[in-house]
Amino acid sequence: MNYLKKWWLALSFTAITLILTSFIIIPHFTTSRDALTGLAHEIMLNISAYTLDKSESYLLPAEKAAELTRFLADSNIVNSTPPETMLRYFVEQLSLYQQFTGIYYGNIKGEFFMVTRSDEKIKGGLLTKTIKIKEGIRTTRMIWSTPDLKELENKLVPQDNYDPRNRPWYIDALKNNDVIWTAPYIFFTNQKPGITTASPVFTSKGELQGVVGVDITIDKLSTFLSKLNIGKNGKAFIVDTCGNVVAFPDLKALKHITLDNKTRLSKISELPDHLCRNAYDSLGIPPDHLPEKPVFTTFEYSGECYNAMFTPFKNMHWPWLIGLYMPEGDYLQAIINSYRLSLATGAFAVLLSGLIGWIVARKINSAKEEAVAASHAKSQFLAVMSHEIRTPMNVILGTTGLLKDSAPRDDQKKYIKLLENAGEGLLALINDILDMSKVEAGLLDLDSIEFNPAKIMHQACSVFELSAAQKNIRLSCIIDGKLPDLVIGDPVRVKQILLNLIGNAIKFTESGGVYVKAGCSRISERKVELEFTIKDTGPGIPKQRQDAIFNHFTQADSSISREHQGTGLGLAISKKLCEMMQGDISLSSTPGIGSTFVFTIIMDEVTANSSGEDEDRTNENNDNEIVGRKVLLIEDNQSNKLLFKHFVSGSPHILKCADNGEEGIKLYKEFKPDIIFMDIEMPIMDGFKATEEIRDWERLVGIPKVPIIALSAHAIKGTAEAARDAGCSGYLTKPVTKLQLLERIEREFKNNHKNNNTVSS
Repeated sequence: MNYLKKWWLALSFTAITLILTSFIIIPHFTTSRDALTGLAHEIMLNISAYTLDKSESYLLPAEKAAELTRFLADSNIVNSTPPETMLRYFVEQLSLYQQFTGIYYGNIKGEFFMVTRSDEKIKGGLLTKTIKIKEGIRTTRMIWSTPDLKELENKLVPQDNYDPRNRPWYIDALKNNDVIWTAPYIFFTNQKPGITTASPVFTSKGELQGVVGVDITIDKLSTFLSKLNIGKNGKAFIVDTCGNVVAFPDLKALKHITLDNKTRLSKISELPDHLCRNAYDSLGIPPDHLPEKPVFTTFEYSGECYNAMFTPFKNMHWPWLIGLYMPEGDYLQAIINSYRLSLATGAFAVLLSGLIGWIVARKINSAKEEAVAASHAKSQFLAVMSHEIRTPMNVILGTTGLLKDSAPRDDQKKYIKLLENAGEGLLALINDILDMSKVEAGLLDLDSIEFNPAKIMHQACSVFELSAAQKNIRLSCIIDGKLPDLVIGDPVRVKQILLNLIGNAIKFTESGGVYVKAGCSRISERKVELEFTIKDTGPGIPKQRQDAIFNHFTQADSSISREHQGTGLGLAISKKLCEMMQGDISLSSTPGIGSTFVFTIIMDEVTANSSGEDEDRTNENNDNEIVGRKVLLIEDNQSNKLLFKHFVSGSPHILKCADNGEEGIKLYKEFKPDIIFMDIEMPIMDGFKATEEIRDWERLVGIPKVPIIALSAHAIKGTAEAARDAGCSGYLTKPVTKLQLLERIEREFKNNHKNNNTVSS
């Protein structure tokens, strides 16, 4: 049978793997077209982004040209200096910026001064052109020179009729009254594509003097596009919003000769490349319209599908588009072939990994089951040990308390004190071990209730006043005036940290004193950081032991461990609790001088309601007189029942007991108690089931809920929550002292009194 089960499991797993593989492969075949189109989109977007970045980097000199025209317009170089000085400055700027092809200045009289690059006489040479007008006589001179201004030819040009005032760059600069950029065009001097930036020049009084301009070639854009690899048959180009080609891999195709033998930039419709024209037509945008983000299009040509991408320039000075296209076959065919191979490989890999995964999964599942079993065993062990130790501890400590109240002789008081100390020490050890286990497992929950930090600190100090007096050492408790009256947090855990640190300080200090101080700093409007400092004049802690002092079961050194008893868990628990409250704990110590522990915690501050406090104080005064209550104890342990009877024997309360939940329900209906203390673990019917039945009966009859306080020796996570879920009003962990029992009875009825007042109001 086991053999068949194994094969059935293997066959089932194989079938599931095949089905999953089919679900993976079949949709890929049916949606391959969409997937590949999306991939083409990504590829072209990346190429387009790269092309855009490189193109804009080639246009950086144009920004420099704009800066130069602004400088020339604002300075006195072009309007107050001799022409020779101005021309020398133009030559210097051309030598600095290789993409500048010419710098010129035309004034309002029609005079013109220009230096431009020219290869007519010598490669890399310069041409200087000046038009001067004096007493109505116009003189035009052209001088060719080497880059270092060695004159090659100097001649007059009497027939020249060039007037800068009629040029577009001059007219547009005056019209805009600011720096302007011209649309791309073919330069007359070198027949290269370029753009011009120009700016009007004014005197200090605001009178127009002329216009200065700088020519910048953009032919490197075309050179870059010609070297760009876009698949086998793809191409990139740059156009403006009117369809004029700004850059094209073929510089010859970029130029168009008009009927009157003038050269201008080609329009996209005039290119000999049909694919570029079709790609631009697929964009379908109206003239002078620029898309805000990249646009992906497709078109067909000669039966083949093409993809195209159009990306606008980022700089608003360039209202241009980068267009690129490529046939799908350039990249998709190789991808399709690779895709088919990947599918076959993937199918095999899925099957193989499925088999391996099945084997590994079985091992992981086995390990998981072992880990869960171990965790469950640990939880069960903690629960059982907690219950089995706390139950007799309840009897030991309770009996000790009764003995103290029975007027013992002086010699008996010493033995009772020994018994009480031993019991409390054992209880502290149990609590420390359980707390550490809960912290490590992440099972420790913090309460969020209002409390007075100064009050908690005073309470912690008062616990050790007698111990300090017996050792003849000073115990000082100092409160910073800035400490808030109320904060929200877990007062029990804050007090636990203080008790640990103050207790250690008292224990190890033989002379001098222990000084406890509390302070506060504000983090935000609502949050405050409380800082507690515990300083002692004890033996101190060696430097090499200070890092390990917060580890489990660690004390300062072995000799101290032998002299002073302790588990070595207190500091480890305190550190964990501080971290859970968003704080930390630190130590500074000098052997022979003493130690200082500082811990911080972060809390929410609460504004105290003075009227509420007055009301509570009034209620407290009214409740000083103890009223007798009918108390029902449902508990199977005879020793605990005996203790409870002794606890209430000197009070006006009436106590009745039941041995289990079933008997307790019957007694509840007859006795009609004011409060019930319900043990959780009992034979016949446990406390949870009994509580649920009592709550059901109350709803059925329509009577108010009686307070039910759960009693348990369990101190692990989940017990209190389970008690509340069952309908319990509260929860007490054994051992329970006489004071705890009587205070709990009074507290329940004070709470009921407040709730009734709230309802009536």
